[in-house]
Amino acid sequence: MSDRAVLRVLLVLVTAILLLFLANVTLFIRVNTLQSEVLEALKPFQRNMGLPVAAKAPEFELANTNGEKITLSGYLGHRILIAFTSTTCGACEEIYPEIRRFSESESDTIVLMISKGSMEENRQMRAEQGFRFPVLTWTDEVSAAYQVPGTPFFYVVNSEGAVGQAGFAGSLEQLREMVHAVETK
Repeated sequence: MSDRAVLRVLLVLVTAILLLFLANVTLFIRVNTLQSEVLEALKPFQRNMGLPVAAKAPEFELANTNGEKITLSGYLGHRILIAFTSTTCGACEEIYPEIRRFSESESDTIVLMISKGSMEENRQMRAEQGFRFPVLTWTDEVSAAYQVPGTPFFYVVNSEGAVGQAGFAGSLEQLREMVHAVETK
């Protein structure tokens, strides 16, 4: 093959590479534009992921597994981890041992569990899991007030009664990270 033929082949290859590069850049820009448009279009359908940080945590009065009434305000002055769970939730069953370990190792944080289930189901779950903290019976009013998107969902409430953190957690480390991000006084 002559030098001219090699040069033509190289020129064709370089041109093809440049065209492919331009096509990729154009495609990248278009995909980013579409992504922004899709996210904007989905905004009306997005669910809140709980109350915003710094919002006042709604007061509640719920029965524990002994039928006694427990209020959030009864624990103000302390950092509080509120765990929204359900006796029929597989992910909740997996996090129960982690919540127990957390409550045993973090004495500067009060743990309150609000569990979707009957008082008897909650009593049985509390006994099986060895929880020493209050397990309260879920009400739809409290769930709605806290904008709970699913279970297990957690809130960390600071000593003044404001939401410090909110979100899902699946491990002891995630619970600790959530709680320790909120200062105590």
